[in-house]
Amino acid sequence: MKDKQSLLKHIQICDFTLFETALYLDTHKYDKEALAFYQKYKVMAEEARQEYINNYGPLTIADVNNDKVWDWVTTKWPWEYGSEV
Repeated sequence: MKDKQSLLKHIQICDFTLFETALYLDTHKYDKEALAFYQKYKVMAEEARQEYINNYGPLTIADVNNDKVWDWVTTKWPWEYGSEV
């Protein structure tokens, strides 16, 4: 398991890669290698996001999955970590 900051950075890298690859695929829709690359990073992003949620809590409001208590804002937001002075 990665630490919280490393995992969040990994998610950001995967999301950036997905977005940029999607832009390329918009103009090269038959590029099978690029499509496979996109699919690989999509799986990596989903797995990393799920690992983060399981270990550290929801990243987005859509990740809240608890019918007993609303746990969306019970801890610091992901971007607030490391801001302590």
